Amino acid sequence: MFLKILIMNKAFLGIFKNSFDWWPEKWKYFLSLFLAISSAFIAYYLGLPLPWMLGPLIGCGFFAAIGKPVIIGKKPRPLCRALLGCTIGANFGPELLERLPEIGVSLLFIPGFILIMGLSTFFYLTRIMKMNKATSIYGSIPGGLNEMVILGQEIGANTRALVLIHATRIVVVVFFASLLILFVPNLGVIELPQPGLFDKWEQLPFVFFVSISGWYIAVKLKIPGPTIIGPMILSALVHIFELIEAMPIYFLVISIQILLGAALGCLFRNITVKEMSGPILAGVVTTLIAFLPLIIIYYILTSIGYEPLSIFLAFSPGGQSEMNILALSVGADMSFVSPHHMFRVFLVIIFAGILHKFLRKNL
Repeated sequence: MFLKILIMNKAFLGIFKNSFDWWPEKWKYFLSLFLAISSAFIAYYLGLPLPWMLGPLIGCGFFAAIGKPVIIGKKPRPLCRALLGCTIGANFGPELLERLPEIGVSLLFIPGFILIMGLSTFFYLTRIMKMNKATSIYGSIPGGLNEMVILGQEIGANTRALVLIHATRIVVVVFFASLLILFVPNLGVIELPQPGLFDKWEQLPFVFFVSISGWYIAVKLKIPGPTIIGPMILSALVHIFELIEAMPIYFLVISIQILLGAALGCLFRNITVKEMSGPILAGVVTTLIAFLPLIIIYYILTSIGYEPLSIFLAFSPGGQSEMNILALSVGADMSFVSPHHMFRVFLVIIFAGILHKFLRKNL
């Protein structure tokens, strides 16, 4: 009897101990999410540009950088990107078919933009920052952060340096693009759109159907960036041919911005002084270098009649998700901006894949 009670007590203590161990780890997620939401509202009430993304990015980025356990769960992010893809595609309409020649001419500048940015950045990373070839190559390609880190890691690149270079590029582009859009009159944003938080709530079932279906189809077809590009293409098709209406409520769009901004801030975890003067400085400088071809293309295309805001957002070298969120937030022409980022990422991933096979044999 005594032995039975002892075993039961040990079992009870074991459950209690496991519960005690479980809650602090889980509370890190809740506290991190609370920090992200609080930072977003503080940024909103301070009047910062793109507050729902920049607020969590700055708040979570600061606490992550000084070593606090800021953790944003990875599992919800693919669904968030899928919902974002559906949102972007929902801004396409039947008129897109008439605009194909206009968009096509602008897309012709994307390969040159990638080449100039990549070569100049590679030169800076190898000659000035003295980074090894593998890190310099994948640090200079303006593509997806995750893809560049995975490919670079396989050929001996410095993974941490790649994360910081690409994360810094995205942050710098989003931050300065937000400021320029709001404070440069020529870019044409007079008033930011403020839709109702729960407008079009009745379309939510279609939103989730298009998002998940597009994601699934893209994975099966092995399309690059399936979580966002698949839902974007499917959503664009159903809206171009006016089959259904699937526009997420604004509350969902805000939630996506908060999560993506917080996740980006977490990439700066435990920054050292050496990294501040190394990969992070490299990320800032290479972003400024990337603005040079952007300025040239901007003046060429605006001089022949293209809208300044659309060109600026279409060729800004930030992350695909972040630039599309920025474009949505300022009411930009999504049917023009999105194809440029989709085409850029597609070209970069194809080029990086071919380059990767060559480098594995020669590095």
